[in-house]
Amino acid sequence: MLSAGMPRPYARCVGDTTPGDTTPRADPVAESTVPGGGASAAHTSTPPERRRTVPRIAAVVAICVIVYALVVTLYAASGAVRSPNPKEPKPPTGGVTVVLSVESVDAAAQRSDVSVQIDPSEKLYSGNEFALRHDVHVIVSPIDGEQTLDFPAHSAQTTKPVRIFTDGEIGTWPFDSYHADELIVVAYTKSDGVAHPIPAKVWFTGDVPGWRVDVSLKGEVPHAVPSTLVGAVASAPTIDFRATRSSSTVAFAFVLLALLVVMPSLVLFVAITAFRGKRKLEPSFMGWMGAMLFATIPLRTFLPGSPPIGSWIDFTVVLWVVVGLVTGLAVYVAAWARWSLPEAKK
Repeated sequence: MLSAGMPRPYARCVGDTTPGDTTPRADPVAESTVPGGGASAAHTSTPPERRRTVPRIAAVVAICVIVYALVVTLYAASGAVRSPNPKEPKPPTGGVTVVLSVESVDAAAQRSDVSVQIDPSEKLYSGNEFALRHDVHVIVSPIDGEQTLDFPAHSAQTTKPVRIFTDGEIGTWPFDSYHADELIVVAYTKSDGVAHPIPAKVWFTGDVPGWRVDVSLKGEVPHAVPSTLVGAVASAPTIDFRATRSSSTVAFAFVLLALLVVMPSLVLFVAITAFRGKRKLEPSFMGWMGAMLFATIPLRTFLPGSPPIGSWIDFTVVLWVVVGLVTGLAVYVAAWARWSLPEAKK
């Protein structure tokens, strides 16, 4: 039997009460097993903040995946040259098919690099199918350089590089476009020093990553070949050549510009929050802000197509990104001067 002065180790067991205390004691086992009640229910239930955060993270991840898939899909679908003929046309009897392969678009020089080759008909071949019976001359005009391309007889065919004039304005990148209007292609042979036009079909092909090249014909091919070279040039259908930035390049540009805009937004948020005393001042953040400032120019030069300095994006985006970063750095320095006092004065 315990004496009155001895402690009661089991005084707070289930159902136990002190003298004069009629308040019932909760059963801890029952409390932990009752659904929705007690301390265990508080530990097992999901906090409201977490229930709101998970859908937000899932939405951000879904948006990033969609944007990534969109950019990759647009890049895979870009680059192909769209010619009036889906397939290379067969050369007409006694004539040639002039194949122009677009290799690149030089926006800064306003030129398009194209390689030219011919696919002659059987009548133009010599004893084998590798050498021409007669010299074949092809006029491609207007181009930068010699307008007449010579394909000599009794020799293997080769490709001839040419540069087409394309008018455009690179300052409007990535919405710049380049076009060559009234481009003509005429083929002829010579005998006794006299030019004799031959039937010619034109086909554009190629794959230029980052660009969309559209080619269209204006006019109709004459049913009868003119007897003179002047008549052939005058009656030849004209070709409209147009090159624009592909959708993948435009999407790439806007994603990168959006990342540039995010940088000063983060810096200003951190700087203003620290200046108002809402967060602890971390002087090491000034190094991070300086790194963001020096990262702006490399990101700007990473833009596809290398738009020249002074393009519209510099006046509307890049300049204000730099201003925002410098302003955020200045505000953070002001916060450091305001809140970072010597230990003795604190």
